[in-house]
Amino acid sequence: MKLKIDHAQRAGRLWPVLAAAAKDKRELTYGEAASAIGIHYRAMTYALGPIQEYCLVEGLPRLTGLVYAVTTGLPGGGYYGEPGNKADVEEVWNFDWTTVENPFSDFHNAELDAIAEEVIANPAGSALRFVNQLCRGDQQRVFRRAVLAAYDYSCAICETTFEEVLQAAHIIPFGDPRSALRIDPRNGIALCANHHRLFDTRWITITHDYAITFVDPDLEVGDYTEEDQRISVGHHLRKLALPAESSLWPDPKLLLERNG
Repeated sequence: MKLKIDHAQRAGRLWPVLAAAAKDKRELTYGEAASAIGIHYRAMTYALGPIQEYCLVEGLPRLTGLVYAVTTGLPGGGYYGEPGNKADVEEVWNFDWTTVENPFSDFHNAELDAIAEEVIANPAGSALRFVNQLCRGDQQRVFRRAVLAAYDYSCAICETTFEEVLQAAHIIPFGDPRSALRIDPRNGIALCANHHRLFDTRWITITHDYAITFVDPDLEVGDYTEEDQRISVGHHLRKLALPAESSLWPDPKLLLERNG
């Protein structure tokens, strides 16, 4: 049986290598970076991908811009920046990477899946038990696994099941000092990317009794396209599609707190 490659785990090994290179104001070839984490250079793109995505989401300099191909002297085709633009490299060199915790870890996907399953089975106890064992990135990965599984991989508003666009939305933000909420599925709702963004920006809210509300039901704020209306006011006052297990429904107290 062929084992599935764990790219996030490899990214966890690669992160400190790139951070050290940034501190020393160095660049690395694909071969050098691959050798440092014990993989073939052709597989480097899969280890670099999660790191690049994380830097983009968190607004960090593109750490992966330090890795280049010997043949071209430039980053590979999957690089989102401007290959050859030394300003990208300078930005990485000048950033203090000691202020950023490695968002990945040595946990394998199978281990994170097992933790997510325990969190689903016992949200209150397991969330508190596991959260401090996980780095920030793994907390987010466990939360995503648990929330999407709870909602049977379906957006709770529009019910799309394209997993590629599904996200786990926090009701109380990730940075809240109550750390267990970071991975507690009762603090989450499975939403597609569009509805997650509308939820985060408060165009859409969820009441404590799970009604979906759109901030402008009379369409007075601006010019809405037909598609705008379909994904927003089209769901106004409908009920959220909830998990089959009531123990995994969003905590009404957290919804009340969010809506303040």
